[in-house]
Amino acid sequence: MKKNIFKSAFAALAVSAVALSASAVSAFAGPAAGQAYDAGNLDVASSPVKPTLSITKKTLTAAEAPNAKVTMELSVEGAADKYAATGLHIQFDPKLKLIPDEDGALATAGRAARLLELKKAEADTDNSFFTATGSSTNNGKDGVLWSFVLQVPADAQPGDKYDVQVAYQSRTTNEDLFTNVKKDEEGLLMQAWTFTQGIEQGYIQVESTTSSTTTTTTTTTTTTTTTTTTSTTSTTSAAGTTARATSAAGTNTAKPAVTTTKAKATTTTKKGDSPKTGVAGAGVAVAGLAIAVGTAFALRKKED
Repeated sequence: MKKNIFKSAFAALAVSAVALSASAVSAFAGPAAGQAYDAGNLDVASSPVKPTLSITKKTLTAAEAPNAKVTMELSVEGAADKYAATGLHIQFDPKLKLIPDEDGALATAGRAARLLELKKAEADTDNSFFTATGSSTNNGKDGVLWSFVLQVPADAQPGDKYDVQVAYQSRTTNEDLFTNVKKDEEGLLMQAWTFTQGIEQGYIQVESTTSSTTTTTTTTTTTTTTTTTTSTTSTTSAAGTTARATSAAGTNTAKPAVTTTKAKATTTTKKGDSPKTGVAGAGVAVAGLAIAVGTAFALRKKED
């Protein structure tokens, strides 16, 4: 009985953990920028393949930002061996500048595209470019699909943020793609998911130079302990009695006061003589603290 209870509890925890993990992974994903994707009658949520395309999110210090050349990456996750034809528009803040490599290429295909037969990147507008891939088999991998370099403006200021996005475009004869070779139902569902729910947009931002003040409060508590010790010594002799009192506090010792009282002497006197008397006295001293490329215009022709 106890074993069944424990098994049920662990199963519930496992389901909760998977649900939490799934929600965390998709927390930053959403639709592509640009035009809204028309999924038609497709049940997008039922797609068996649900990729995420993400772009680098880069933060620079205020000192390094001006004119900085930043390598950005477009990566694929969750679609290994499921796709072949892609056609993606990348747009960026007009203040940024796209820097071609030494061969004039606007973007470089990454490891995720290494087995794809066709790969191409070309200019689109002043602040966008187009990438495309194609292949005879679904051999696209997870990882970096494309990388490219953007230059930050010379007048970049603390707090500035420059968006870099996947932007969906659909035209009369073609549209952007992320599908399989057959472009069957699974491929269409995967593409619809990607452009409606699977995009993590990127950015380059400059750190703010806000200053912070730290206040330190010190509390000192002092405890003082006073100990008083009193001792009394008395000595009696036939001739008289001597009394001594000593008082000490901490390390201070008061010099005791000593009083000697003579006892009344008994003598034989002549009648009529006055007896001698003594004076009695005593003294005490006391001393007191936080935490087919279809340029991928991979031209999926649309039906008129």
